[in-house]
Amino acid sequence: MNQQMWQLAKKLGNRPYQMITFLDRTTDGEPIYVALTPELSGCHTHGDTVEEALELLNEVRIEFIYFLLEDSLAVPEPKLLDKDMRVNFGDYMENVFASAAKPPAPRGAFLDSEANARQIV
Repeated sequence: MNQQMWQLAKKLGNRPYQMITFLDRTTDGEPIYVALTPELSGCHTHGDTVEEALELLNEVRIEFIYFLLEDSLAVPEPKLLDKDMRVNFGDYMENVFASAAKPPAPRGAFLDSEANARQIV
């Protein structure tokens, strides 16, 4: 691992990226929280709680950016949402999971309280 590139990935990964969480189900039907960063297509993880999913997402985002840098790919900038902006996550999630083996996330996707506190609704 290139330590200089890793430090840059950490710096870039700690910028104010959007974080979205929603409740989903495993293939066994168990509840699980999915967390993703919309600006970084494919950067997502999951956990048993919202907090765990968000903590893991912070780690995964740095790794994701590291591999972008390693492959000489552009690292997308964070996109700050206007406090009055509304997002239809049902359509977004259908696009995210369109190529997945499982059906899309339920249209009742929601944001966690931390995201709401950041005015990401």
